[in-house]
Amino acid sequence: MYNLEQSSNEQKTDKQIMTARENVASRLSKLMLSNSNSNSNGSSNSNNGSSAATTAATMSMVQSPTSPGEQSELNQLKRDADPQFSRFADYFVICGLDLDTGLEPDRFAGDNLHCSPLDRAYKSKPLAHYPENVAWNPFDAHGICMLSLPQGLRFRTQKHNIEPKFHSFATTREDGKRCYGFSLVFYEEIRNRNICGAIHTLQSMFITELSNGQQTHSLSRIKQDGPVSRSLPRHFKVAGQAPQSAQSYYDISKDKLYVAKSISLICQAPYAFAAELFLKNLYRCLPRQPGAGISLESYVYNILYEVMLPQPGKSIRVYLPPMEPHLPAIALILQRPALATELPLLDFPLRLLFSYLGVECVIQLLTCVLLESQVLLRSTDYQRLMIVGESITSLLFPFIWPHVYAPILPAALHHFLDAPVPFVMGLHAGCEAAHKIGSEAALCFVDIDKKHIQLPEELPVFPHKMDFMAEIISVLDKFEIERDRAQEPSLKNGYAMRGGADAMISSCTLPNGVQAARRSKERFQQLQETVYTLSGGGGSPAQMPGVDYQPLVAHPSKIDHVPRIADFLRRKGGMRAAQAGGGSPVGSPTLSLSSSPVGIYHDVDAVDGTLPPSRMGSLSRRTEKPNLSAVEQYYQDLRINNSLREIFLNRFAHMFHAYEYFVIYPNQAKDEWLSNRETLQNFDKSSFLSDQPEHHRAFLSRFLESQMFATLIDNKILAMWEPQPDEQLQLFDQRIKLLRRRHGENMICATSYEPCVLSQDSQQRFEKRLNCIDIEVTPPSEILSNRAAYFRSFPLLEKGVLNQECASSNYN
Repeated sequence: MYNLEQSSNEQKTDKQIMTARENVASRLSKLMLSNSNSNSNGSSNSNNGSSAATTAATMSMVQSPTSPGEQSELNQLKRDADPQFSRFADYFVICGLDLDTGLEPDRFAGDNLHCSPLDRAYKSKPLAHYPENVAWNPFDAHGICMLSLPQGLRFRTQKHNIEPKFHSFATTREDGKRCYGFSLVFYEEIRNRNICGAIHTLQSMFITELSNGQQTHSLSRIKQDGPVSRSLPRHFKVAGQAPQSAQSYYDISKDKLYVAKSISLICQAPYAFAAELFLKNLYRCLPRQPGAGISLESYVYNILYEVMLPQPGKSIRVYLPPMEPHLPAIALILQRPALATELPLLDFPLRLLFSYLGVECVIQLLTCVLLESQVLLRSTDYQRLMIVGESITSLLFPFIWPHVYAPILPAALHHFLDAPVPFVMGLHAGCEAAHKIGSEAALCFVDIDKKHIQLPEELPVFPHKMDFMAEIISVLDKFEIERDRAQEPSLKNGYAMRGGADAMISSCTLPNGVQAARRSKERFQQLQETVYTLSGGGGSPAQMPGVDYQPLVAHPSKIDHVPRIADFLRRKGGMRAAQAGGGSPVGSPTLSLSSSPVGIYHDVDAVDGTLPPSRMGSLSRRTEKPNLSAVEQYYQDLRINNSLREIFLNRFAHMFHAYEYFVIYPNQAKDEWLSNRETLQNFDKSSFLSDQPEHHRAFLSRFLESQMFATLIDNKILAMWEPQPDEQLQLFDQRIKLLRRRHGENMICATSYEPCVLSQDSQQRFEKRLNCIDIEVTPPSEILSNRAAYFRSFPLLEKGVLNQECASSNYN
């Protein structure tokens, strides 16, 4: 089990480092661009679209953020900060074919002699990495190469689809901390005659054996887009393979041969969009002919040494490579949520999770992960595996997945699938192991591409599942998320209606489905009697620490009510619209989002609350969905992430809002408790379950036995001795306090479903960070005195300028 004593010591050290970094950050904040301040202030105080457009235009411009003297001080401050926590990226890595060693079969890919040489995996190697090493994250050559090119080294011809593909990956270090990688895989033409001859020779041997009947396996591979070759000899079809197998034939006299190569970033924080934009545009900026632009080394040096991570609760503007070498750099705002008051960073779009799987499959997958089942993901796209893995584990908050986590499982580690422990793993659909998955009773198997989920036996239903789904659907509809709606429950009068059944979608196979009772007319009348009121002191949203509530008012005999979710959300929007018109109720939160730097946040709820349904229908037909740029879509995805994650956090806060009443606190010293905690009972599970609705106990009784829940209780007990408790626990307890203020301190069990009403506060903080930039990083500038005019392939870079941070001073 995880060593909590070691964890507490590490937390103390991290907090001391964080305090020092905050001091440095306060000094860095004083060096912000003066006109950036004026733009930020103007955009935050203005409520018209013109100021938003002005801010967006200013963001896209490349300017020097500081004067030479200020830049010198900025460099000194960056040197004072701990690079382990301040650098955006630790390494830039190039992996591919080593021409010195030649072709080597990938022994981890298994026996692939029955495949054409173009379908076999060969051993890839790290060709270069910059810098050579960083003390806090030693370079793992084998692991990084294995995940940067997870299919091994592959050869292709012009008949294949050789477009570059991006994917992320995650690794867990020995100290338990997670490290992230981002890789762009592309294909380059092979001009080495020895390599071309070797592939041709291997193919000739393969065809000879195939013709002589020595090969019994038919040629198989994943279908690729591209033209079919007509240059195959007749005897090549002896095994009866599909027409697509023509792509696997290499004609040395006619075809061009390409080999896979990757460029990767290894980072401590998962800013996936920035890494993807950097790698894709860096590849596009490769000079293939003489022209304007700066060297590749200049862009890489900037991302390694000049781009800093934002402090908690702060934002930073960085500049990334453009789509074409002659264009100016692309401005992007990176922001980081505040500790203990906001949900942790999630840069992967939850929008895609629900588009891939659908709402009900996501809830079923979440249930399996909460109950610590074995979860296996399958897809033909590595990035899909990563998005689903990162998204579903982020929705566990305040709980943390403590078991094996490998959203991309390399071929060398396929034996991990036999481990009798909980895991979340991902397999590419093309590997042999993905086709040998059995129907184990404890396995949750998710085929992302087919939207199919195979569930473990006797999986309990998630509490308030249908109403939970209805609330999620209302947010997805608000942001117009495209997805398959065929299996979603319909919303009528604000709550879920689906023929009265809490059923699974057709692709979800649950042996014993639990049927939910049809909501009656009497219950709908109970919904209408529910009264929600928001009150509190006046003031601007920035000054409000949270939303203050009056107790819930309902008929005493009708406690079991389900709020009208969609209608309630519209009423919230109506209040905001009224406030924008000048009639702001006392204590009602207000927010002007028209000053967003990209000007795309639309207050859909406010529109819903002020227009009748008939006019809303005509308005939706007239209003077309705006075409967003990649950067604008990124900001919108962060807004969607916040809204959806707040719903999940709200659900856990309702389910466990009385948990601390059942924690059994020790009457011994910390050291003694740590040494004996395995034998101690820390939570009164039977008493907690006795206060829960009977139909929720099946799920809760199993979840209370999980290691995730045990870790939360351990952290709660450790907070007795810690001057600064765990930030995630602080946020969870803060949300629970808000619920108690609403329901009363003595309320133990809440049988009703209540939607989330707190996402607006965190949304305000996010918008403020976008509009008020704290720090601006210097755009990339040339660091080489002489740069090459053009390259035929992605080159190895200059070590001398990328292995030391003072390169810019040496070469400018």
